[in-house]
Amino acid sequence: MIARRSLAVLGALLLGAVLALPVLAEPAACGPFRVDWGRADLSPQAQKLEGYVYNDSACALSNIRLHAIAVDGEGRTTSESTGWVFGNLPPRTRAYFALPVPSGPAADYRIDVISFDQVTPPAQEAP
Repeated sequence: MIARRSLAVLGALLLGAVLALPVLAEPAACGPFRVDWGRADLSPQAQKLEGYVYNDSACALSNIRLHAIAVDGEGRTTSESTGWVFGNLPPRTRAYFALPVPSGPAADYRIDVISFDQVTPPAQEAP
């Protein structure tokens, strides 16, 4: 009798432990993002990289962090900087950004979204 009770308690503990494990969620359907940008004057002595991040996903986002990379003529990184898109970015919209031009010589630049916070789960599409 004691052995059965012990076995039942052990089974309940194991079941509780399994149910308490974090569930592996599917990756968020947020992104990828498009970034359109250009170079513009920030002041008479400085320039900026400005443009828009397009959120083509069904997620609302915030705290979008950008990574700007200056590259030479052979595509090697010469300098880099990071910046933010201010405010929230609702689904299927765009948001403006402006970043200082990374210091150092550059033939071109690349700007990518490196992180963000998902504010809402992906919206369900209407049939």
